[in-house]
Amino acid sequence: MSEADASQHKTDVRRHFWRNYVAQAMDGGCFGGGLAFVDARTVLPTIAMSLGGPPWLISLMPVMFLVGIAIPPIFTAHLIDRLTRFKPLLLTTGIFQRLPYLLAGIALLTAAAGSKSVMLAAVALAPLFSGLACGSTMTGWQQLVMRTIPEGRRSSVMAMRFAISGIIGLGAGWVVKAVLSRWPEATGYAILHFAAFVALAMSYVAFSLIRETGVRPPAARAHGLRENFRAIPHLLRSAGNLRVYLAACALLNGIYIVVPFLAIHALHVLDRPESYAGDLLVVQMAGIIAGNLAAAYLGDRFGGRLVLVVAQVMFIGLAGWSIAAETDVALRTIFFLFGFAISAIQVGTVTVTMDICPAERRATHLAIIAVVNLPSMLIATGIGGLLWTGPERYGLVAGLAIAAVAASLALTARLREPRGWSANSGQPPAKTV
Repeated sequence: MSEADASQHKTDVRRHFWRNYVAQAMDGGCFGGGLAFVDARTVLPTIAMSLGGPPWLISLMPVMFLVGIAIPPIFTAHLIDRLTRFKPLLLTTGIFQRLPYLLAGIALLTAAAGSKSVMLAAVALAPLFSGLACGSTMTGWQQLVMRTIPEGRRSSVMAMRFAISGIIGLGAGWVVKAVLSRWPEATGYAILHFAAFVALAMSYVAFSLIRETGVRPPAARAHGLRENFRAIPHLLRSAGNLRVYLAACALLNGIYIVVPFLAIHALHVLDRPESYAGDLLVVQMAGIIAGNLAAAYLGDRFGGRLVLVVAQVMFIGLAGWSIAAETDVALRTIFFLFGFAISAIQVGTVTVTMDICPAERRATHLAIIAVVNLPSMLIATGIGGLLWTGPERYGLVAGLAIAAVAASLALTARLREPRGWSANSGQPPAKTV
């Protein structure tokens, strides 16, 4: 990008900053808030268990959406790198991100008096298909954020997205409890999926208001799919900071060894019905709001690496406490801290991911991060599913998760804060966007 183009881009970003900041925040807030009605960490594992889902499927519920996101980017990165504008394609794929939840609600109502296997499939496949649609253009969305939000404000806009989702999620928690108390099983699950779809539709409206800035021709030399695959080893060898980050992320996915069973453990310890998941969701969302406010300040001021370190330390502490906790107050506090830690992890990883990728072949670098995360997520959920035979194994799965996150923390401590530095050379970046 020439100096004149860079100057014009900065002018456009300043002119549309608040419009884009608010639209990005509301888009993510409504999307995340919508998913809170079928929260992947609290509600979906409980639903899967009540429908007779096997342990391996229960363990997959928190990562179904994430697995869907991780698969497509490596196959679409070469196409994203050729785009002049990202928003038109994102508007198209955004429709297919949201439709699965409407279709799942319809399927659950239709199967209300039928097979539990049909209901289980609807609940499990909705986040997977939504994630696949999201992942197909995820690297384009990440670059749209980079085009429209200045580097020093990306942590806070991500935090605002998650904080708004937490505020909506507070209401979602009460809705989950009320709905599942009044309409247990399929009818209640259908209502929750319809509520999710309404909020997701609101996020689509907010996204449509974003004004794309920094529009420019794609790279002069376009790379094909085969060439992109061949280049991956070289890109990894030339980026030492990126390799450390990838290893830290892979180990951090060890949280998914225990996450699917945290709510189930709480229900067992306190001998509560599945509607109690709504109470846990409320305090979890309160923690998410608090965590995002803290992450917004720390991330904008010090970068995403520090946010990750704080979140990892907190997760290790709460996971250890959860093994011994036996009271309602203790478990609610743990879910509050869990929401805090998870939100900080999300803000930290999104911020570092955007900051650590060089401008050249950015979509490919972003795709590498996404696809490298996939095996570690599946391994973590597989370990949890294999080890979980009942609540008596909770201490084992929690202990393994603690060990994995502790190893991730050791690597994150070695990571050089990437803000303002080239991931490849360790030198100040060129004037690129």
